[in-house]
Amino acid sequence: MDLLKVQLEGRVVRERVSQGSKSERDAISLKTPDGETYLLRRQSAPAFGDKGLDHLVGRSIRASGLAADKTLIMRDWNVLD
Repeated sequence: MDLLKVQLEGRVVRERVSQGSKSERDAISLKTPDGETYLLRRQSAPAFGDKGLDHLVGRSIRASGLAADKTLIMRDWNVLD
């Protein structure tokens, strides 16, 4: 898995992911203006069930971190609205 340093902007949403699999769950994601979706994780936080992101749902953010496939491991972020 290659990690790529990125800075992305978009709206944070809670949505059902991995439907039909053992990993199906509600997760917090970033939807970018160009239609890309990234599952959000905070660096040094658990991969599943991180309640520290709940306050971002419905907000627009600019996030910096590492992207691996369609997961964004956020180092820092700023709320834009």
